[in-house]
Amino acid sequence: MLGLPLVVRVEINLLLVLLTLLAFWTRLSNLSYPRAVVFDEVYYGQFVSLYMKRVFFLDESGPPLGHMVLAFGAYLGGFEGNFLWNRIGAEYPSGVCVWSLRLVPAVCGALCVPLVYLLLLELGCSHYAALGGALLLLLENSLIVQSRFMLLESVLIFFLLLSFFSYLRFHNSPSSSWSRYCWLLLTGASCAGAVGVKYMGLFSYLLLLGVASLHTWQLIGDRAVSHRTT
Repeated sequence: MLGLPLVVRVEINLLLVLLTLLAFWTRLSNLSYPRAVVFDEVYYGQFVSLYMKRVFFLDESGPPLGHMVLAFGAYLGGFEGNFLWNRIGAEYPSGVCVWSLRLVPAVCGALCVPLVYLLLLELGCSHYAALGGALLLLLENSLIVQSRFMLLESVLIFFLLLSFFSYLRFHNSPSSSWSRYCWLLLTGASCAGAVGVKYMGLFSYLLLLGVASLHTWQLIGDRAVSHRTT
């Protein structure tokens, strides 16, 4: 039986919370501006409309996951796919929720900032170094711009960072902890997500495979480790 009193202790990294809030503010504030088609939105919007209309299509330029992720944001905003994506600069009608069309890339771009902070900590960097790296990503103008439009770059970067962070958590966790295998599963899922967004995500899988091979080789050569329990 459980003893009384029940005590729960919670530690909150206020620096991480602040970075996350700033990231969401820079990526989500006034997201509907401009209310016009920007750059490759004219390209990805066509696929989103086809998904909303339940029309089967085959895009030979890339895998479908990225388009499906964008279509999910459009679905949340009630987009029915009736907008004609014919030119860059075309004004969105009042009935189109521009905020929802750009929501998923903005959220992924915002989550990249705390991921970089946590990733650097897993690499053994100090909190100051992790803060510096996260601030560089937070204030990088090109990444902010890419995150605020219906583009796939921020989604791809999010899956890449998540895969590396998950693998490092798996590698740094105690061998007796079962939670480390959850991080390993998340590593595989993140790599699959990166490849599913763009084919260039395959390079992240190859890089992680190389890092894992190096760690395995070091483990095999470590005579202080009992190979019966690893």
